[in-house]
Amino acid sequence: MFEVEKPRRFHYEPRFYDPEKEKWEALKKKYAMQKEAEAARQQREEAAAEGEESKDELAYFEQRVRTIDRQARQASTRLTWRDLFRKRSMPTFNYQPRFSGAGEQQASGKGEGGDDAVMEKYRQPKHLIKIHRRFDISDPDYMKPIPGTKIILYCFIAFLLLSVIIMF
Repeated sequence: MFEVEKPRRFHYEPRFYDPEKEKWEALKKKYAMQKEAEAARQQREEAAAEGEESKDELAYFEQRVRTIDRQARQASTRLTWRDLFRKRSMPTFNYQPRFSGAGEQQASGKGEGGDDAVMEKYRQPKHLIKIHRRFDISDPDYMKPIPGTKIILYCFIAFLLLSVIIMF
């Protein structure tokens, strides 16, 4: 139909592109970055000159905060004999959804029309089907230790069975 040279090539020249203007913009950007770096360096030198004595105080307080944090961490990780008998529980996660309250919607200035549809789409059903499994991590009694009386009772039963087997 049309005479097209092989291999076919695509050549496009943008209508509003000016290579000379691009060079000038790059040059301006380069010098602006250099000027910002120089101003920042001067500001740092001035702050260092006038703030050497305050820098020492700041370093002291930073070190003090670090040592207090380290001591608190060490104290919290130390185990005592009372820790063996304390009641263990699963950690709780208190999540506050962003779009649940009406206060945030009014504060952000959004209307009730579009947000309600999105909220309804992702809202959880009221009656969830709970599947009970043997090891259900959402059960609050999941992490409770086994009572000592139950352990002693099981050991006594095992001892009786072993003694009956050995005698016969």
